[in-house]
Amino acid sequence: MKRVVITGLSVVSPLGCEKEMFWQRLMRGESGIGTLTKLDATLYPRPLAAEVSGWEQLPESQDESLLPFGQAVAYTVAASRMALEDAQLNNPENSNDFGVIVGTTMGNQDIVERVIDKYSLTEESTADAILADELDYFSPAILSAEIAKRFGFQGSSMTLANACAAGNYSVGLAFDRIRTGRNSVILAGGADPFSRTCYTIFHRLNASTAERCQPFDKDRDGMVVGEGAAMLVLEDYDHAVARGAHIYAEVKGYSLTCDAHHATAPHPEGEGAVMAMNEALSMASLTPSDIDYVSAHGTGTPANDVSEAIALHTVFGDSLSQTPVSSIKSMLGHCMGAASAIEAAVCAMAIERQMLPPTINTSNIDPAFPVAFDVVPSEGRQADVTHILSNAFAFGGNVSSVIFSQLDKGTQS
Repeated sequence: MKRVVITGLSVVSPLGCEKEMFWQRLMRGESGIGTLTKLDATLYPRPLAAEVSGWEQLPESQDESLLPFGQAVAYTVAASRMALEDAQLNNPENSNDFGVIVGTTMGNQDIVERVIDKYSLTEESTADAILADELDYFSPAILSAEIAKRFGFQGSSMTLANACAAGNYSVGLAFDRIRTGRNSVILAGGADPFSRTCYTIFHRLNASTAERCQPFDKDRDGMVVGEGAAMLVLEDYDHAVARGAHIYAEVKGYSLTCDAHHATAPHPEGEGAVMAMNEALSMASLTPSDIDYVSAHGTGTPANDVSEAIALHTVFGDSLSQTPVSSIKSMLGHCMGAASAIEAAVCAMAIERQMLPPTINTSNIDPAFPVAFDVVPSEGRQADVTHILSNAFAFGGNVSSVIFSQLDKGTQS
């Protein structure tokens, strides 16, 4: 099996679209959450949102060729460009060997909403009320297809719609394809923009917080809907070394599982999460004691957080109290299909810079948890980080865990 490393990354996020600014704001514990502006806030009793910041500063915001597409495509194009530039891979020498995998929750749902508004459609409207070509770009497959087209990647093109675990699914599948020799380089990540549909769903589920996102806190009352994108360049280690690439981290293992429990609620004991974490550790030939940090799914909802806490305790035992854990959703909101992709980028940077991101707003760990684990508070902190476990959970019971590791000393290019 081939080794797989991360050689480039980017974010389009509520804390900015420039990598260094994003990282500094994250480490300072700044929040990208504010009052909803992209939809009519008066329609929602809890109108908090984590909207992308700095988009207007990117060239893609003025790119007229992106106008027919949904915003997810525009975010993905921008994130892909920046990730390739970061990896210094702007002119692929073997396009048949390069692929792209994008994860999403809602895909191009905003195109449907655009059509509804344009034609004032109602439940009584007929199909001939709109022009056929208005929905030409609705298919989620467009997310990966347009990246492959624009950047000349002919090796593979896949879009995964695995809800809020889709970013980790993309990274895991890319890792699998590279380690088995199917591709040398894959752009992998996730993207989701704001849509009325997504925002309203979470409000109707009473999952949204009224004041702030407090993952794992005893007073938590919900999550915040966010948006964004992140793309990572995953690469065959030998290919990366041969071209003198900078290596952020190595991907060592992953697992994809399913609770098969409920359409929206997590399994109360986190059975799928336990299986995913154990399988990812096994693939990476690691034990829980090897993990220096857990990047938690941590949405801030009562059900999700207690399920994850129980699952983590099942895997780590009481040593969980000594294992740093954080949820950056406290600052970024839940960016849907982009969430775990952004978290993957943060994990890679955490290994490169030996820093752990914080969880803000969390001061009292829920006493209902099996153990009060070590949540990184308020601001980022220095740490010796060799191995990171990153969790992502989604509706339908979709679960994915990925292991990111520091490249073995003496092998860094």
